[in-house]
Amino acid sequence: MVWIARLLLFIPSLIAGWFVSQEDPRYWVIALAIGLTFLALGIIAAIYIPILHPWPRRKQ
Repeated sequence: MVWIARLLLFIPSLIAGWFVSQEDPRYWVIALAIGLTFLALGIIAAIYIPILHPWPRRKQ
């Protein structure tokens, strides 16, 4: 589970590095915004993609 969190934090910092220099004070703010966007997309994917649900589906 820890590697998933590290990956979710590593990718936004790479994307922020494309647009802003790491010496710029806004770098971590932009990385945080990108990280929160990835987190929201991950939650939405977990809700709507049935294979990611941790609980079994009811059989009808």
